[in-house]
Amino acid sequence: MSASRRNGKPASCEPCRKNKTRCDHAFPKCDRCRQRGISEKCFYHPAPLTKPRGTPGADSSADSPKQKRRQLNAEARNSQFPLTGNGAILTSRSQDECFVDSVAAQTYCPGYLGPTSYAAILPKEDESSHSGARQASIDSDDSNHELAYQHPLTKTMRVQLANNVLRSLRNYRLIQDLILLYCENNQAGVVAAPLYANAVNALNNTVENYNLTDSSPDPRLVSIVLENTSQPLNIGPSTQASEFHGMITGDNLRLEIIGLLLASAARSMMFGLGPDSWSDNSRRELRPQLLDEMLRSSTTCLVLCTLISPANDVMIWMFYENLLLTCVHCGYTSPQSWRRLGELSTQIYALGIHKESNCSNLPLFILETRRRLFCAAYSMDKTISTFLGRPPRLSNRHTDIKPPLDLSDMDLTADLTTASAAIKALDPGGWNQHHLYLRTSWIRLRFYMSQYREEILDFALSKPDAGVQQQLLDISIRCRQSWDRLPPHLRYYPTCWDDSLPYGVCLMLVIVYLTYLYNEFLVHKLLDRTPLTSNTPLLLVSMDLLSTALTLATVRDRTYEILLYGIPSGSVLVTALQEQHQTGQAFPTSISRSEIIRTLSVLISHLESVAKPGDGNYSLCRKAMKAFTRVIDAVLDPKPAAEVPATNANTGEEIEGDFDFEMDLSLFQAPGLEGYDGMDLVGGGMYDGADWGAIGQRAF
Repeated sequence: MSASRRNGKPASCEPCRKNKTRCDHAFPKCDRCRQRGISEKCFYHPAPLTKPRGTPGADSSADSPKQKRRQLNAEARNSQFPLTGNGAILTSRSQDECFVDSVAAQTYCPGYLGPTSYAAILPKEDESSHSGARQASIDSDDSNHELAYQHPLTKTMRVQLANNVLRSLRNYRLIQDLILLYCENNQAGVVAAPLYANAVNALNNTVENYNLTDSSPDPRLVSIVLENTSQPLNIGPSTQASEFHGMITGDNLRLEIIGLLLASAARSMMFGLGPDSWSDNSRRELRPQLLDEMLRSSTTCLVLCTLISPANDVMIWMFYENLLLTCVHCGYTSPQSWRRLGELSTQIYALGIHKESNCSNLPLFILETRRRLFCAAYSMDKTISTFLGRPPRLSNRHTDIKPPLDLSDMDLTADLTTASAAIKALDPGGWNQHHLYLRTSWIRLRFYMSQYREEILDFALSKPDAGVQQQLLDISIRCRQSWDRLPPHLRYYPTCWDDSLPYGVCLMLVIVYLTYLYNEFLVHKLLDRTPLTSNTPLLLVSMDLLSTALTLATVRDRTYEILLYGIPSGSVLVTALQEQHQTGQAFPTSISRSEIIRTLSVLISHLESVAKPGDGNYSLCRKAMKAFTRVIDAVLDPKPAAEVPATNANTGEEIEGDFDFEMDLSLFQAPGLEGYDGMDLVGGGMYDGADWGAIGQRAF
């Protein structure tokens, strides 16, 4: 190719030259042609203005001015540029830049298309392929788009955002340590630990080659990462788990894997899993800023990938981890958490993860990870929907995805022979028969319990009918029967803490049991038998739910289980106390009034210490503590409420602010523990050494 034109300026590729658009002169393919999806047509002609021999007028002089104007006007009519008054084309810098800011048309492909979509209705060339094509379509438009779509973020903005993300890798050594600790201690991770470890270790080459720990990101690296991210991630059926990291790191580094690792590293640090070097006071002060930066960079990756990348598996892994981090960091009540859940659901449907038939040509480790992710996201959707009282986004009625097989991460990512042998060793229900506590075991358990939660929410969020009571009782019976059919080693028993089980396993046993109990709690809450003081089933399950949550609080210092399960069950019990105090009606003989008061006092004490100012859940904890304290004080010291200041039932400290004694305590609902569960204990306490005042710092 000719490096420059006669006037000394760089030569343009043929598509840009013919369209009279600005070319960035990149070789061998210019960026504009790659963005437009016509890279195969991009080439640099050594002599673009020469005509073949024998062409009329090849040796003639230049065209007349009249012919030039005629040709110019014709090209202008076929272009997007308007004409000025004298017939000249407007080619200002701003118009050229708007084309530079475009993205490849493949980014806007619709993704999965179901049986009622237009793609399923269109006539097919091969009649025998009708049935399969009507079930799924992820490559719905194979036309060659000549014109790329315009991007809402300019190229300059995209480069700056990607540069900011890559700057976060200056802390790569810490991120690597946090990820490896996360893989070692996380009991309920969705993505297999070897995939995490391979990816973060492979990132080391990029960090060293571009010296990211000591210098700003190289513009070439920024360009490469953006280009890789804009391309589809094609995972073939022969892709090996041990080689998968090569598709998303190194020369193929993508923003999706960076956002995933940053979100996971931030969660790991929030749970006190950082290296010992970060335990000293000087570095503890840096944790809030570091957590903010990792959440911000992960969210930036999420935004950029949404706009420039077709939906793919690694992107959805990142969406899920970012959701968990956002819920813990900003609180379950925050709009950010609700939006992240909606974005995750959207991407799941766009990729077709909810349809088993859409995953048939994938390698085993990707297929099983899709099942894990859908089931985990499904459970998360039900718990947050319960918390906020909103309709679920993922419906079991609209999916045929199977629960993931109860395989270990090592078996899942091993060679096909080893994985096949592990699958054959499972029982007919898909459970392992060696009484192992695996990551997938907890995902399966909560998925089964969440299916009953969806049925319960259907009644809670819709108009009741005449047969609602019997239908709710039927759900309760089926849920109890399903619990009894679970493998015995996966059912919680109170003395598990005294056995030789790891703390992380005991923790997950309790979490799953709380999920089961919460279904029972909601069923009896919806039945709404009055008066409350005589509603023995609801009072009993509330006591069981609260005491179990408080058991976790005594084992693990400063935990959120009391927020998630203690507040709703405590609300029922404190309301029953309030009703009993006002009516004088005694509790059933199986219910101890003094035990309720003692348990609620412990709950109030934990609510006071579980969250600090700035924490995303601090306001909810404070609000619940005030409500419970006011009722307990009124019950124990029945004086006019106007004459008695609100005090803490345990410390006697006066609580600031007014609070409505007659408020409806049933408004307190709570989700499950997906945002921060499954993390094994380190040093006997997972939260030891964590800077809890830092966790509430917002990144938005």
